[in-house]
Amino acid sequence: MKSFISKLLKTVGVFILRYGLGIVIIWLGFLKFKNSEADYTHQLISGGYMAWVLKYITPYALNQIVAYLQIAIGFFIMVKPISRSFSFWGGLAASIMFLFSISLLFSSDVVWLTGYGFPELSKVGQTILKDLVLFGAAAWCVGDSM
Repeated sequence: MKSFISKLLKTVGVFILRYGLGIVIIWLGFLKFKNSEADYTHQLISGGYMAWVLKYITPYALNQIVAYLQIAIGFFIMVKPISRSFSFWGGLAASIMFLFSISLLFSSDVVWLTGYGFPELSKVGQTILKDLVLFGAAAWCVGDSM
C-alpha cells in the first residue's frame, strides 16, 4: 500500500510539475501584455545590469517580446508526449529565463526595502523569489526530456 501511494504521489507530482510550470509560464506571458507589467519591468531592469537594454527598446516592446517568448516556452514544455525535443528546448529556454530573473535579486536596486536590507524583500523582490522554484521545475523538465 505504501509503495502504491508513493508511486501515485510521484506520478501526480511529475504531472503537476511539468504542466503546472507550462501553465504558469503561459499565464505570466499573457499578463506581460498589460501596460502595468511594462512599468514594472522598467522599474526592475532600470536599476540593474540590464539597464542598457532600455537604450535600444522601450519597456512596452520588451514586454511584448517576452510575452510571446513565454507563451511559446510554456507550450514547448507541455508537448513532451508529442515531442521530447521541443520539451527539452522549452525547458532549457525557461531555465535560462529564470536564471536571468533570479540574477536580478542580486543586481537590481529595487529588490530590497530601503533601510532594511537583507532579508526584507520589496514587492518586486518577492515576485522574483518565486523564480527560484520555477527554475528548479524548468531544470527538472530539461533533464526529464533528455
